[in-house]
Amino acid sequence: MKRDFAALSAERHDLLVLGGGVYGAWIALDAARRGLSVALIEQSDWGAGTSSASSKLIHGGLRYLQYMQFGLVRKSLKERRRLAHLGPHRVWPLRFLLPVYRGARVGRLRLGLGLKIYDLLAGTGSPVARSRSLGRAALLERYDYLQEQDLRGGFVYGDCGTDDARLVLEVVAGALQAEAVAVNHARATELLRHGGKVQGARVRDQLSGAECEVQARLVVNAAGPWAAGLLPPKLGRKLHLRLIHGSHLVMPALPQEDAFLLDADDGRVFFLIPWYGRTLVGTTESDFQGDPATATVPASDVEYLLRNVRRRLPGLEWSESDVCGRYAGLRTLRAESGASASELSREWSLEEPERRLLHPVGGKLTSAREDAAKVVDRVVRRLGLAQRDCATDETPMPWCPPGNFAEWLNTVIQRAVGLGVEEGTAMVLARRYGSTVDLVLQRIAAHPQLSAPIVAGLPFVRAELEHAREHEMACTEDDVLRRRIPLRILHPHALDLDSDLDSD
Repeated sequence: MKRDFAALSAERHDLLVLGGGVYGAWIALDAARRGLSVALIEQSDWGAGTSSASSKLIHGGLRYLQYMQFGLVRKSLKERRRLAHLGPHRVWPLRFLLPVYRGARVGRLRLGLGLKIYDLLAGTGSPVARSRSLGRAALLERYDYLQEQDLRGGFVYGDCGTDDARLVLEVVAGALQAEAVAVNHARATELLRHGGKVQGARVRDQLSGAECEVQARLVVNAAGPWAAGLLPPKLGRKLHLRLIHGSHLVMPALPQEDAFLLDADDGRVFFLIPWYGRTLVGTTESDFQGDPATATVPASDVEYLLRNVRRRLPGLEWSESDVCGRYAGLRTLRAESGASASELSREWSLEEPERRLLHPVGGKLTSAREDAAKVVDRVVRRLGLAQRDCATDETPMPWCPPGNFAEWLNTVIQRAVGLGVEEGTAMVLARRYGSTVDLVLQRIAAHPQLSAPIVAGLPFVRAELEHAREHEMACTEDDVLRRRIPLRILHPHALDLDSDLDSD
């Protein structure tokens, strides 16, 4: 992955994509694989906004069933199955526990029915096991830190996890392989218009200060919370968007590797998800006003999440002193009259606020690939090109290992262990890098000291630091320590590591 700012203005492109989150990345990859000339720019780093502030799930959205959003759930479950097949290194199964308490807003019978519908909508070939019920005694035997009072039993069901920042990075790498121009830290300062049509953007290199005009036959504004800032205020208001703020906490590891879906005291639900030896807790949902770059985790969200963890999992005895990290993100959703932040639909739509300017709204990490294919279908039609079929629905992900995945994984783990990498870390290394893991292992073979962990207790080795800089377009320390390697959200003192890492 090489950064080439000058290539942006070297030719007129068929398509310019603004925003290097999961939607922009999938659009660029699909369009480039269909033979279009594509430029993709991101004002910060790949996945630096909403796309790296998610719950790290590839899931159907079980909770959306209560809002009767069956189409959204079916679509998401179909994509869960597809992504798990096309990228088994990037999408892995998780087992969720859903305890049921007396007096809960959604009772045991209704939850059981909802899970059966969830299993049915998932269809055949699901990457996870079907749901099943558990009695009170069985739950307390395995999860002795659960709240015992009023516990009636519960359910286990399956969904999938991922590393959202690595997912975006891999898709961008695929776009580059398909001959797209992709440049991070490149900000669109204004749209170029001529004859009543958008024809590109003026772009500033955030690293050097250089500027250029990027000409394109059509522009997709996939900048999420920042997208409306490039539109005239009147057009921005016509889109009727709401920014929804969500916070996550990073807590110590759970006693088991299972995830939890729990009810909060305000009737919402929230997750506890194992992730790289820590536990993600979230998310909150509230309206947000102001500059998207200022979104942080307020003290009220910390208190809310910890209070509700203690309410249902009192045996963990977590307090604010146990918080390892925190992060916040913003979703851009369609405004609905009278709907709370939790009730807003995650359904995706595609707008055209100006001629030759497409603007995606809503959507989910899980369904971004399918939505991106619809964007590229529209691009092909608007440019008057011969119809070209979607190029991402059957092609393995760019870093998907060849052959049998289980055999490949075992081989990589054995090789890494032989080079001095701890076995659990070797498993993580294989999943994070997929078919590019050889570059990391070659570095370790040449410099055995690089097999050592960056931080004790976390599954990342020192060889990954220079790999990120040399091969993954990491330009700043935050690129390396927040997205290529998520230390700054997993480790409370990651900011103090910079001086130590400069010597590697």
